[in-house]
Amino acid sequence: MEIKEANVRAKAPNKTDKFVLATQICLRIAATATAMAAAWVIFTANQTVEVLGMSFDARYSYSPAFKFFAYANAIAFGFSLMSLFFMFFARHALTATIYFFFFLHDLMMMSLVLSGLAAGTAIGMVARDGNGHTGWIKICDRFEKFCDKVTVSMALSYVAVVCLLVLTVMSAGKSRQI
Repeated sequence: MEIKEANVRAKAPNKTDKFVLATQICLRIAATATAMAAAWVIFTANQTVEVLGMSFDARYSYSPAFKFFAYANAIAFGFSLMSLFFMFFARHALTATIYFFFFLHDLMMMSLVLSGLAAGTAIGMVARDGNGHTGWIKICDRFEKFCDKVTVSMALSYVAVVCLLVLTVMSAGKSRQI
């Protein structure tokens, strides 16, 4: 009789499990929201400037690095939203195996957003500072509004990467029981 009671107590969720679940849901909401906001800001970043009577445009779609950055955040938003729904609706059936799949998901999304962020940051630095060795001039002194939006988008994306990193570590810890 004591053995059955011990098994029932072991299966009941304790406060630590509830805290981890709540933390995971909050971090998934934060990662989803910041990835969506980063994608939205970069998709809407454009500016037209007239210099010496000629019109010049700055858009995210003119740079392959900014396109990759924008699409990486959009993909991360979609997949993070799906994982959030799964986490929320299947919270009572979470096992170590499911947490392993969350670990793989979080690792892939973090890698995707981080690689897009690295590409976008590199081009953003060239846009801000230029490169005298190659003859690339800086454009942020002319396209301030565009550069400000790109900077905001990058900052939001850095927040998403940090959330996904913490989720990766937490999911790895919960999946160790396989």
